[in-house]
Amino acid sequence: MRNSYTLLLVGLGAVLSWACDSGESSATAADGAGSAGMPAASGGSGAGSPGKGGSAGAPLASAGSSGSAAGGNPGSGGSSGSGSAGAPATGLLLGTGGPFAYPHDKKPGTCSLTTAANASGAAQAAYNGWKSALVTADGAVGALRVRRNTDNDDTVSEGIGYGMIAAVYMNDRPTFDGLLSYAKAHFDANGLMNWHIGSGGSVLDGGMGSASDADEDMAWALVMASDQWSSAAYLADAKAMINAIYDNSIAGDGMLKPGDAWGGSTTMFPDYFAPSYYRVFAKVVSNPNWSGAIVDRNYAILAAVSGDHGLVPDKTTSSYDITGNYSYDACRTPWRITMDYCLNAEPRALAYLNKIAPFFDQIGAANIVDGYAPSGSQTSNYHNMAFIGPAGVAGMVAHQTLLDGAFAFGAANSGDATGYYPQSLRVLTMLMMSGNFVDFTRP
Repeated sequence: MRNSYTLLLVGLGAVLSWACDSGESSATAADGAGSAGMPAASGGSGAGSPGKGGSAGAPLASAGSSGSAAGGNPGSGGSSGSGSAGAPATGLLLGTGGPFAYPHDKKPGTCSLTTAANASGAAQAAYNGWKSALVTADGAVGALRVRRNTDNDDTVSEGIGYGMIAAVYMNDRPTFDGLLSYAKAHFDANGLMNWHIGSGGSVLDGGMGSASDADEDMAWALVMASDQWSSAAYLADAKAMINAIYDNSIAGDGMLKPGDAWGGSTTMFPDYFAPSYYRVFAKVVSNPNWSGAIVDRNYAILAAVSGDHGLVPDKTTSSYDITGNYSYDACRTPWRITMDYCLNAEPRALAYLNKIAPFFDQIGAANIVDGYAPSGSQTSNYHNMAFIGPAGVAGMVAHQTLLDGAFAFGAANSGDATGYYPQSLRVLTMLMMSGNFVDFTRP
């Protein structure tokens, strides 16, 4: 665990730095690829030679133990199950505020929404279809799971995270609770979900240990749930998960590792980086490293591997090696980075989006394929929402044609109309493009 290391104290101003908070305002928003998004090494060791693993960024400031980050109590959630838990000191709504009925129809201050008619209705239809096809009680032992219909009906932790996020925004508490129960039933010793579970409920070979993207999505969903359903219990679960990620999946220089038990401390997946989450996590657990050194280090990596077009590789290293193309991991990057610009007006997010949004805009949403080399050359020929959806989210920043084209592609359920991975990202990105992927913690 990292908090047993001797960590150097960096300048407090850098650690505590925050991007401009633009808030949200109410608005009325007028084929064939296999699944992916799992730990690429199937639980194996990380890439990169040992000699390249040195820390390239400022070390984390010591935050004490998980229970008392940055010298204070970890947030303000109270004990599990004991009423609301909002705390004015954080500046956020935590454990209170809801319920928030769907649709939310909120326009982020620095971004546009799709102009498609009844966009929220289309996003809800996408969710309903996804849930009917992929959420099941079979093999879940009294809980619910998201099945990968393309991979022997197995489950990956990423799918549970996606489902929890979608369910909380849809105000679908039975589905949320069922998925959370499944995750908890498959926690590892660190309190994070093992990433690969068979259809019968057993952890598969190579499936031990967590995947950081799933962990952070679950933690975000739990924070949102604490507000949606005014629950201190969800907030306590969120705090435990955020602290477990910090203790086990953040390298000493702040780099996000692939998981808690695989990938080493030199491998990084750019698409796992979710800076808008981390700014909230910092306040939930009173640990400014989340919004300071961790955000800074991972933005530095993103900038170093973005190239001319923002086409980051599926995997890189702490010394910025390019490993692979813009494929079924990397395709999620525009969604996560756009969220930070839309909610926080982060200039480093805008710098990235000013590369990738024009690239996809000139191609046209319906023509985007499922693979590109860093140079921009096409490496595959299929069209689906795993790629088109996140590209459309990038279009929320001054590229309305790309945004509307991607949303229309999703609303028509074009491309791979049934596969677990494209369908999951179809739901999440349509929620984002229609103003329904919001931050409930904002007063």
